[in-house]
Amino acid sequence: MKFIFKVVIIFGLFSACAKPIKVAVTPGSIPSIPAKVAIAPVQVIGTATITLPSGQKTIAVRLSNPASKGIEDYVKGSSVFSEVILIKEDAISVAPSIPEVVQGGRDVGADVVLLGKIVEFIGQHEYGFRPSLKEHIVFELSAWEIATGSRLWFKKEGLDLERHEKISEWSEEKIEDRYISIATEDMFSVILSKIVPKLHEDMASYKPPAKEKVAVATAEFTVDVDRVPRTATEVKKNSFAVVIGIEAYRDLPQAEFTVRDAKITKEYLIRVMGFPEENIATLLNERATKGDIEGYIGTWLKSNVDRDSSVFVFYAGHGAPNPLTGEAFLIPFDGNPAFPEATGIPLKKFYEMLAGLQVKDTFVVMDSCFSGGGGRSVMAKGGRPMAISVENPVLASGNVVVMTAASGTEISSSYPEKRHGLFTYFFLKGLQGDADFNGDKTVSLAELYNYVTPQVKKIAKERQMEQTPVLLPGIDLLESRANIPLGKVSK
Repeated sequence: MKFIFKVVIIFGLFSACAKPIKVAVTPGSIPSIPAKVAIAPVQVIGTATITLPSGQKTIAVRLSNPASKGIEDYVKGSSVFSEVILIKEDAISVAPSIPEVVQGGRDVGADVVLLGKIVEFIGQHEYGFRPSLKEHIVFELSAWEIATGSRLWFKKEGLDLERHEKISEWSEEKIEDRYISIATEDMFSVILSKIVPKLHEDMASYKPPAKEKVAVATAEFTVDVDRVPRTATEVKKNSFAVVIGIEAYRDLPQAEFTVRDAKITKEYLIRVMGFPEENIATLLNERATKGDIEGYIGTWLKSNVDRDSSVFVFYAGHGAPNPLTGEAFLIPFDGNPAFPEATGIPLKKFYEMLAGLQVKDTFVVMDSCFSGGGGRSVMAKGGRPMAISVENPVLASGNVVVMTAASGTEISSSYPEKRHGLFTYFFLKGLQGDADFNGDKTVSLAELYNYVTPQVKKIAKERQMEQTPVLLPGIDLLESRANIPLGKVSK
């Protein structure tokens, strides 16, 4: 029997195998990290299918357990950490949040928790002169500190494997079992043997915080920007806002942390920017349908504002392109990127509705993207990422200012260790006071943009991505509007 392995490194990580693996530890190698690590149940968050003669079949359930056990066995065998324990599958929910995972590690007395995610798994077989089984997998793994809830380490890797085996007389059950066997015994061991040394090297100097010196975080540990300051900002009774956050879509993958982005942004509107709570419409998940969003933007705002009003609109959720026209769309809770014209909200129309309001000024913050390349953008099946323009002629001469998370060719990414979108995190951090460059206890639009942009670019670059916030119209075209104070700060 001839084995052919094709390994493609996409970014670095490790995964698991079904049975214990013997790992040779070289004398004098890196000492074990003096920490107790917990292995969380592996999550299958993407496609996990195999092709059988009768059609495709999902095998997500069968992959999770052996993957988790394999990580435990390999990490133990390679002496990366001083102690390794496996979190039982029923100890946390099927699709837990990061705080739940961290709490699961805390419950078993760990210092660090390792979370693995199968992003993609595809198995196919070929008959003919050289019958074979082919498998493709993309796997992520991250390490989280129990005491603080912060992410310590992250790697991602892909692997393609092909085995030439005589399968023409195999039953579907045997083919499925063989896929699982190859995935858990061969593919994971290949990935692990390449990535575990990297994990060990990267975390070699790690020491968990002394228990008596840390305030142990709960399952809802507080991120710095979630501590919303109370300032001396006066209430602006003629200010109105619509805050939209869509995380759990009806028919689409979730947009990570968007509801949290929306909820915390609302608190900043009230405490830092002076918006009356009763003047803020908050649309979350199923409350943010196409009808809801168009109704609140086009009708609710219009019926409440006057020429002296200030308007703020925040959107965190999926965006999508129309691959035929290149037009950008917001995707509401009930939207589908396969039918953007019918189920989405054209970005152009969104801008025009806001520009049509007879108000003093409108500020729009968009933590979304529209290229279809991932992050907070989605695309119809079979589509390809594309360059999308987020600009609109309406913005050049009107009273609407838009700050978007990324340019039309980039993706808007999340910031897992901060449990926010990357852009939203630094937007809030700036309002918290970090953007007050001149020390006058207020944050202007120009200060906020000039703070957010380099911060987002820096973190994105560290993760081998490109993300550059965009201000529309440009900072030079805003003239005096660039100095409008958005809120007071307490720092």
